[in-house]
Amino acid sequence: MAEKVKRTTTKYKSIYFNESTKKYDVKYNFKEYDVKTGKNKYRAKWVYNLNTLTEARQELAKLQTGQVKADDKDITLEGAFELWKIKAQGQDYSPVSINNTTQQMSMIYQFLPASTKLKDIDEEIYYKFCSDIRKHGYADETLYSINATFRKMINLAYKKRLIKENVLNYADNMKTKQKEDYKVVSKEEFDEIDKYFKENEFWRLGVNNYPKYRLLFNLLYYCGLRIGECIALTYADFEEFSYYKKSDEKPLLIAPTSEATQGKHLQGMRVRIVKAYVSDIKLTKSPKNLKKRTVPLSPAPTRLFMRIKEEHLMRDGDLNDKIFTWEHGACASMLEKACKALNLPKYTCHEFRHTFISNLIKSGVPLPVIEKVSGDTQATILKRYSHMFESDEVMVLEAMKNL
Repeated sequence: MAEKVKRTTTKYKSIYFNESTKKYDVKYNFKEYDVKTGKNKYRAKWVYNLNTLTEARQELAKLQTGQVKADDKDITLEGAFELWKIKAQGQDYSPVSINNTTQQMSMIYQFLPASTKLKDIDEEIYYKFCSDIRKHGYADETLYSINATFRKMINLAYKKRLIKENVLNYADNMKTKQKEDYKVVSKEEFDEIDKYFKENEFWRLGVNNYPKYRLLFNLLYYCGLRIGECIALTYADFEEFSYYKKSDEKPLLIAPTSEATQGKHLQGMRVRIVKAYVSDIKLTKSPKNLKKRTVPLSPAPTRLFMRIKEEHLMRDGDLNDKIFTWEHGACASMLEKACKALNLPKYTCHEFRHTFISNLIKSGVPLPVIEKVSGDTQATILKRYSHMFESDEVMVLEAMKNL
């Protein structure tokens, strides 16, 4: 009968001194998600014969942080992500790419835990994952990003031969709305929506919520904000601006009319986009592409904001308070309700942003300016709105005629 191994504890949890080998052993306890049963299984992994405490601590750290080795055939979603991060660092991926992928993985973990083994993901599991994220109410742009990141992890693990079969070779890709499929909201249609929230009421806990919903949709339409960026706004994110100022005296802030904006001396308000709220994981993060920016406010949202801010301060509110206290889904439902009542197409919050960028392009606003106020890169804008730049070819031909 084999002699029982005698180990003594050290001052480090999970690290033991083996009395027989006079070396250190590490025991790592973890839970493993069984994608078939939907339950966790509790496991332990041992690493033996480490010469020093330093080696043992390093090995334990690797296990705890999910670092994987090339021969790890039970690679998990978290392990695949660790491999991707190593690749990203080695190939000098931009901080934006790394940050976006990290956020998308956090969303994926809501539906498939980090400990899910890739070898257990079959067609049925993949289709259920696609169904779950779609039911969650994400915009198609977000669905596309989450699905692309998920597929990226599986393809990487397959390329490194850490899984025998690639489920993506058999499962149909998730279908999402393409950018060209987004609708443009006409000014007449938006005016109807705006009027709906102006003339109707929705009371909850003694407060009529429609004035704030009206402000939210005005910000989406006239500033092109993403819905998460809009929900994250505080009163302090709005600031005064004044161009062509001739003295140090602070001018009186007046919500500009359309005619006033034609004058040389412009003053008004702009909104600072420095964060975005993610409803699903209840946190505030940096804006997409890490692009903090300011967007000047048109007269309509300026007047709405000033009125709501004044009421907030009269109730002893703080400027650091969030303006909107709803989740993404509530905003989408309220817009759908208005469209249905007005017999309009079923618009989404993101289609206001699509309209904003389309209107800037049609008005001949230079691409660098669109990049600055939209937070998208010029490459992304060109890719998604390339059909709208076709008239620029005429400008090129005109310029060449004068050579």
